[in-house]
Amino acid sequence: MNNRIFTGNYEECKVGNLISISGDRGKKVGFVGKALPKFAPKRAFWDIYFSNIGKVSEKDNIRYYIEEYYKQVLSKVDDEIKKLLEYEKDPILLCYEKGQDFCHRHVLAEYIELTYGLKVRDIKIDDKLNIEENPRPEYIRDMLKDVIQKELER
Repeated sequence: MNNRIFTGNYEECKVGNLISISGDRGKKVGFVGKALPKFAPKRAFWDIYFSNIGKVSEKDNIRYYIEEYYKQVLSKVDDEIKKLLEYEKDPILLCYEKGQDFCHRHVLAEYIELTYGLKVRDIKIDDKLNIEENPRPEYIRDMLKDVIQKELER
């Protein structure tokens, strides 16, 4: 089993085992590599999240997103995560948002860390293999843990 997994965005990751986790498979930026769209957020809750920006508090909106992403995506992809860890060497899971901008790849990374005990680093990697780590927003782990706990109590 692979014990290394990374996340990043299309613009900042130029080489490696690049795998899109966006719903459009990275087509907006011309990405043509592997794709795992099952990890993408569902359009219906993403639209609600996006339309709520500026209308509800950022914290409440992000909480909504994490809850829906967990219920509609994360709670259903453990087999895909196991396959990813078993068959892919050092995968870099890509989406559009840069660095610490809130996105589903950060929530997925926290889920993998919490569920599988693996450290998932968010990185930038250029064509000369220079790697720089991006810190993830710290609040995501706490929100996700709370969401998982509440779902388990149901």
